[in-house]
Amino acid sequence: MVGINNYKLIFISVQKIIHSNISSEATPLVELDHVCLDIPVEGIGSRSLKSALVGGLTGGMLNRNNGGAIAVKALSDLDFTIKKGERVALLGHNGAGKSTLLRLLCDIYAPTRGRIRRYSNVAPLIDKSFWVDTDLSGFHAARAHYLFNCNTTDGFDQFLEELVTFTELADFIHLPIRTYSDGMKTRLQFGLLTAFRHEALALDEGIGAGDQWFLSRAQERLEKFLGEVGTLILASHSIELLNRFCARGLVLEHGRVVFDGPLQEAFVIYKGKVDS
Repeated sequence: MVGINNYKLIFISVQKIIHSNISSEATPLVELDHVCLDIPVEGIGSRSLKSALVGGLTGGMLNRNNGGAIAVKALSDLDFTIKKGERVALLGHNGAGKSTLLRLLCDIYAPTRGRIRRYSNVAPLIDKSFWVDTDLSGFHAARAHYLFNCNTTDGFDQFLEELVTFTELADFIHLPIRTYSDGMKTRLQFGLLTAFRHEALALDEGIGAGDQWFLSRAQERLEKFLGEVGTLILASHSIELLNRFCARGLVLEHGRVVFDGPLQEAFVIYKGKVDS
């Protein structure tokens, strides 16, 4: 399975950090109150609707609104709370809504219906194409990120020097991000995100899959980062990977949470869905 062996190597030394007991009195990180998310689909008319359905446009359901427009019902009636300090696994088939839920939790998507109460920000390490304007140079992206986190540019020169050394981008730091390879985008995103402490992290296992740089350079930095992050939300197909680092499981099916509870029980539900 793509990326699984890579992540075993990266995360193996932090497994003790992940399996911590979370008090029932822990402070909420994010609360979802009957949240739904519909994503409009552009460029699909009546004639192509059937082929879109057959082609598996998404794991969600396609609906028409009163005006005839087509939208994907990506997430439906999500009603749960993630507490600070929890390590939560997201399980589900391809298209079940895992990545969409990560983006919702990170405030990249806004709910169509329902309510989200956020008590802390969730930092996204999920999608190389989603995190910054790719017309920016790496330099300007780094400067904006530093200013956002520090409210000043004091110390930026040293920060940039350390970032370039860590990412090995050299003079590419001054070129537009759209000219970067996927590996270079991963380096820059990972370097910027892990340069500052975040209370919560949303992580998709595919972010560094197959990237040898990620394996050789990122391990120590990621271990330290996860040691400081209070909350982890990890989307993966790998039962072994999730078992190492999570204690709670959310099983998604067509945008709905069909199980929320102890991870071992979530595995049973997930395996039943896969085998059925």
